[in-house]
Amino acid sequence: MSDKLNFIFSRRSIRKFTEGQVPKADIEQIIKAGMAAPSAINKRPWHVTVITDPETRMRIAGDQRHWQSCKAAGVVLIVSGVKDRFQEGVSPTDTAFWQQDCSAATQNILLAATALGYGSLWMGVYPMQYAIDALKAAFPLPDTLVPFSLISIGIAGEEKEARTQYEEEQVTWYS
Repeated sequence: MSDKLNFIFSRRSIRKFTEGQVPKADIEQIIKAGMAAPSAINKRPWHVTVITDPETRMRIAGDQRHWQSCKAAGVVLIVSGVKDRFQEGVSPTDTAFWQQDCSAATQNILLAATALGYGSLWMGVYPMQYAIDALKAAFPLPDTLVPFSLISIGIAGEEKEARTQYEEEQVTWYS
């Protein structure tokens, strides 16, 4: 593996965190990296909600089995789609590309967190209505936002080896 790409291979889903804050300057850098993601027709339909308050993180985790990492993370980010920035009219069957744009922003956030030495976990929200409802019940997001992903970031409480999931049989070469 190339040393230059090690931060990509080192990005792993971290579900356990040690108590500790993520400095505001690091959070801002992570979000800036997220918003450097590509976006269809440069719509940039993303909004990031930053949650550092421990009580709010506990409320978000609630009884959602897959969201428990929010409790000990230093920060939780909610990446949402901004409804008035959804792409429309590209084709008669257009359903917008906001999901792809928010996915790219989410991945950039995860990679930036790894590059800065933090653990992180992407927890899917959209399109699962029960997850959207649970998140909106725990945190007052405005109706103009559609929650897409929940990301916990913090000081990793577990270590995982860098790896790739490369599968040669899933690659076709045409030369």
